[in-house]
Amino acid sequence: MLVSNVYFWRESGYFEQIVDVKPLLHTWSLALEEQFYLLFPFLLIAFKRFSRKSLVPAILLLCGVSFSLSVYCSYKHPSVNFYLLPTRAWELLIGSFLAAIPAQRASTRWLAELLSCGGFLAILCAVFFYDRETRFPGVAAILPCVGAVLVIWANGHTLTYVGKLLAARPIVFIGLISYSLYLWHWPVLVFSKYLALGPIPQSQRMLLLLASMVIAILSWRFVETPFRKRIILKSRSQIFTFATITMAMLFLAGLAVLKLQGLPSRFPADVLRYADEKTDRPFLKESSLKEALNGDFIELGTGDKHLPIDLLVWGDSHAQAVMPVLDILCKEHCIRGVAAWHPGTAPLVGYESKGRLSLKEESIAFNNAVVEFIRSKRVGDVVLVARWRAYGTGGETTQLQRGLLDTISALKDTGARIWIMRQVPEHLWNVPHALASAVLHGHDPEELGLPLTEHHKAQRRQDQIFGGVSAPGVTVLDPTDLFVSPKNLCRVAEGGKSLYRDKDHLSVAGAMMLRPLFEPIFERIVKSPALVRSKGVSH
Repeated sequence: MLVSNVYFWRESGYFEQIVDVKPLLHTWSLALEEQFYLLFPFLLIAFKRFSRKSLVPAILLLCGVSFSLSVYCSYKHPSVNFYLLPTRAWELLIGSFLAAIPAQRASTRWLAELLSCGGFLAILCAVFFYDRETRFPGVAAILPCVGAVLVIWANGHTLTYVGKLLAARPIVFIGLISYSLYLWHWPVLVFSKYLALGPIPQSQRMLLLLASMVIAILSWRFVETPFRKRIILKSRSQIFTFATITMAMLFLAGLAVLKLQGLPSRFPADVLRYADEKTDRPFLKESSLKEALNGDFIELGTGDKHLPIDLLVWGDSHAQAVMPVLDILCKEHCIRGVAAWHPGTAPLVGYESKGRLSLKEESIAFNNAVVEFIRSKRVGDVVLVARWRAYGTGGETTQLQRGLLDTISALKDTGARIWIMRQVPEHLWNVPHALASAVLHGHDPEELGLPLTEHHKAQRRQDQIFGGVSAPGVTVLDPTDLFVSPKNLCRVAEGGKSLYRDKDHLSVAGAMMLRPLFEPIFERIVKSPALVRSKGVSH
């Protein structure tokens, strides 16, 4: 557990297994605390030896350095910022600072009440207004951290109204079982997701929380309390002997599971085949802004850099997902293509993408560089592919549509033909996991799929966006019909293979389903006189 935060940081890439199915993910915070508690005492010992007066300034200095690093990494390295100690230490150091300063009473009762209430409101604001798009930690973490400091400090001598509320017996009891509840709540939720295909309803989530609390109470009463109060293992030698034996057993069990590669033999072969589709993702290397400015994009097709570029696929991770079929078609037609893609970054001129792993502030410069590359290399055909429903949310539909129209205008100025692929059907659950689960429970995996009516309902905003796209040289491609089953479901499996690697990214098998959609592009390219001339020149 000591380094689980490092493990999850290394697995935090865009296409790694989704966090919702990692039952020990929550141990990252325990690892971070353990690392802090191992290192911080050495700092205390050092300052006690040299100068006790410099302890508080030193804590503030370390806190400032850690916070500055956190703010920087929240923009440049969000995974590092979330999981690793250097960027999270300031949150713990604030508590150390509070413990190190002399205890003082607020000058007046009303000031203590004001600070306590303000701190409590700050915490509530973070709880109710922060979401997945909030850059956290970083500047946003100030609100809950400082709020906690204010509540603790204001209640140091006499309880305020907020302090009395938090001292109520039910809330104190939740505090007593909080560690056990933290340990149990996430595995309970994750293992329930293994049994459910779709999102768990709110009512069931509340039942799961209640079940977690029951388990936590039992764990606190019969495991945590006896160990903490030394009802069992009363002497240090007993504690160390028990810890040594337990660690050795866990190490050997973990080593055995590692050597046996997770004991895959416990599952049927078809279950493993579906489950393995989550790793089916070639062309993982994405394009950075620097590479876009240098015109250094991913090669498709012939790979012969002496040939002109006839095709460019441009988009986010959904563009990356369709690259296998475009690569094959390029090779079959002896065409050189390139791909410019970056996760969470819409292929739209003048549009700033704001996703967790998007280029964010650099997205506009990235897209301008792609257009300039198309212009300078005289690329004949450009294919735009994206998870369109992920953009223009929160009333930004008009902005998204304007970005699409501006992109079409910019590409038409280069002389390129434009092909825009609408989004493939997006499911509510992780497809490889659902298929594996279906087989495991004796169901037909090819009977799974999003109802076509639900897909059309989800596409309504896209209908509004693409409805205004009509111009010579612009073609909108809709992949929906290629995935519809006779039962009007958007298929997720065919021939024993998953068509998706998660809920919305196609697998290689899924990408191959798009071949009829893309073949007209290559027929146009092959018939192009420009291609004939370029091939004549190359020879």
